[in-house]
Amino acid sequence: MDSGEGEEEPGGRGKLRVPQSNIYIFAAFVVQEIRRCVSEFNMPGFQIGSHVNEKNLDHSDFWPIYKAAEELGVCLFVHPWDMHDWDGRMNSYWMPWLVGMPSETAQAICCVLMGGILERFPRLRICFAHGGGSYAQIAGRVAHGFKVRPDLCKTDEVAKAPQSYNGKFWCDSLVHDPNVLRLLVELIGQDKICLGTDYPFPLGELEPGKVIEQYSSICGDVKLKENILWNNALTLLGIDNDDNRFMKFDEQ
Repeated sequence: MDSGEGEEEPGGRGKLRVPQSNIYIFAAFVVQEIRRCVSEFNMPGFQIGSHVNEKNLDHSDFWPIYKAAEELGVCLFVHPWDMHDWDGRMNSYWMPWLVGMPSETAQAICCVLMGGILERFPRLRICFAHGGGSYAQIAGRVAHGFKVRPDLCKTDEVAKAPQSYNGKFWCDSLVHDPNVLRLLVELIGQDKICLGTDYPFPLGELEPGKVIEQYSSICGDVKLKENILWNNALTLLGIDNDDNRFMKFDEQ
């Protein structure tokens, strides 16, 4: 896709917003680029935004991307962006990043679960940044809402309760609090959480892995620490533990 087909983001950061009429061109381009990167560089994963052109991740325009990722065995990492601030009330206290960003990620997860993405693409490996945002904290509310108002929550794509998909997607560990990490482990399982750092941004963990260390010390589970720091990422990325392209930290 030529950069002239998009509109540059305010602030001159070079990001592109694909015109609505070209969304199919966008999807085709993404699929083509995924295939090229896998073929030429053996890349195991790709990052996508929490939405594109005001369309949530459950939109059918993105199905070709999920299909390609599933077929190629690569993972998708979802990172929030473009947090809503409809009336300006989030202008202070760094609210877009402290409140809006976790909400944006939780919204993306809800759309994937209730929109039937994991039903349609059951082998899709998808991981959400920042411990899934606020999803772990609102998962019970989402499950209850799905139960009492199915007319507003169920779709033709899926009638399963959203909590039935817990454990079928990944999150990173960047939650800043061992108690929140405990909640996330209980919700999706310790095998579905990977080390997250958010490096080099200020909201990243200043000591990568510290919260994992704190939680593993509290629960006394050494294997959990090893899994979250290392093993789970290998599974997510489809990388063999003996692949010599990747070195463990103590070998560097």
